[in-house]
Amino acid sequence: MNNKLKLSNEHTLARVLEIKHYTKALFSFKTTRPNNFKFKPGEFVMIGLIIKGEFIFRAYSICSSTWDNVLEFYSIKVPNGPFTSFLQKITTDSSIIIKTKSTGTLVLNALTLGKRLFLLCTGTGIAPFISIISEPGTYIKYNEVILVLTCRYSQELQYFNYKVKQMLKQPYIKLYARNKLRLYLSTTKGSYPYSGRITWLIKSGMLIADLKAYNFNRMDKFMICGSQQMILDVVNLLRSIGYLEGAINNPQDFVYERAFVS
Repeated sequence: MNNKLKLSNEHTLARVLEIKHYTKALFSFKTTRPNNFKFKPGEFVMIGLIIKGEFIFRAYSICSSTWDNVLEFYSIKVPNGPFTSFLQKITTDSSIIIKTKSTGTLVLNALTLGKRLFLLCTGTGIAPFISIISEPGTYIKYNEVILVLTCRYSQELQYFNYKVKQMLKQPYIKLYARNKLRLYLSTTKGSYPYSGRITWLIKSGMLIADLKAYNFNRMDKFMICGSQQMILDVVNLLRSIGYLEGAINNPQDFVYERAFVS
């Protein structure tokens, strides 16, 4: 490490344990979990690298369950990206910097009680929801948890499909998720059983029709994560049909990660 660079007490090093590449543009990685590091499902943490002699940090949602002894993250490889161009080259000989305090607005405590929880996401926006659906408390709060994930191509669903299979092998989680967790996976390019963007799926009524479910009502709650434009579009749509944005100090109908929307 550059002698001129020193970590503050708010940061620590975490050793990289595993890296998996799913497509040319998508990969996940696991690190050791710092001692006494706590987080709520849906929160993110700042992770960093030393790049060209400087600390560079980015916000990454935590995919891990709160009870896991490792941390897992899911990332896109941005072409010539100032951060991911280096992050994608990490190995099990590498370490990354992790801020020791997590944060975020995408948490269940910011929602009022309801019957159905819709998790609406695109691409790597699935990351915080993997943590949320791995938490028994999510299923205790809701009768149904409906995860809607849209990607461009079916290959981009590999990571999520893998994580769900792994999660449902855990007897403790399977017990809670059984008959409550519903998955709706859609693509916008290429062939797949379901297709279309989330806003269109909601506006057209196709989502409800495909799920063979009852129409949206006041007992439905929503969490949104994905590209900036997708978040803005879905938030505006939910507002237009009468839903209110929540916060930890003012729980309401929907939340999204404000840190990912400038």
